[in-house]
Amino acid sequence: MNDEEIVGQDENEQTTSGGGSEIAADNNPNAAGRGESQTVDKALLNSIPVSISVELGRKRLKISELMDLKKGAVVPLESLAGEPLQVFVNDTLLAKGDIVLVDERYGIKLTHIVPKTERLKSSD
Repeated sequence: MNDEEIVGQDENEQTTSGGGSEIAADNNPNAAGRGESQTVDKALLNSIPVSISVELGRKRLKISELMDLKKGAVVPLESLAGEPLQVFVNDTLLAKGDIVLVDERYGIKLTHIVPKTERLKSSD
């Protein structure tokens, strides 16, 4: 196969895959057996809202300990000072980072993105 044939083959593959602007759902188990090839519009995916939360630390308490808390009580967290904060997207750990101040508001500077394989394991 010469270079021109390879280039032509690559162009055909891009054309059939939608050029990256759509995601094919051929491997979607819900579409199996229907003989349909479904695609999802990238703009539709980009419009779906997600919840992002940042966790400073955790502490597990018994209900009796929780009920004994008063105003001014200090609850020590399990995380150490200086450890990266955890960033969750829809309750799935996505990244870790450091707290920053942005125009009198808190923000987070991402320092580590959790690999996809680890995110998938933790959501099972």
